[in-house]
Amino acid sequence: MVSEIIASLEGAAGFLGNARIAVEVADDTISPELAAAVSEALRRFPALGLASIGPKPHAQPGRSDEPKVVRRTVRSGQEVTHQGDLVLLGDVHVGGRLVATGDVIVVGALRGFAWAGADGNEGAIIYAQPLEPTQVRIAGAIAQGAPSAPGAAEYAHLEDGKIVVEPWIARGGRRATARQPR
Repeated sequence: MVSEIIASLEGAAGFLGNARIAVEVADDTISPELAAAVSEALRRFPALGLASIGPKPHAQPGRSDEPKVVRRTVRSGQEVTHQGDLVLLGDVHVGGRLVATGDVIVVGALRGFAWAGADGNEGAIIYAQPLEPTQVRIAGAIAQGAPSAPGAAEYAHLEDGKIVVEPWIARGGRRATARQPR
């Protein structure tokens, strides 16, 4: 775990600036040795501070109330998952995967795989600009991708059990005329 933290921070230290780092572990217990090793590893990055180390506060299984915001490109072979809404500030390359129990919002190009409503949430959506996925899933429905209009912001949602892609309309949240179901 310590080597993974170091590798992650080495790649993002410039981006993180003077951030304070919270290290969350899945287990309720963390050994004093592990806590000391993490603290020592963070000393390699003097601009970063250790805010906390331990179990995630109020960790509960299932959907999270907080959306997960990821600021990076998801490349082929990489996957980002979250129990709740997932917001990616970056692109998803072919072979990259996003999976969330809530909505999947990509502020960038979606050219890989996205699954919204992975726990069966049929009200989930997938948004991207452009939306050119290899495959999208919403709850149990699956659709193969097709190129969108250049630079067009679109979203996919379920309608009568089928995935429908429509242009995103910011004003009033109204839906435009639907493209053909995929």
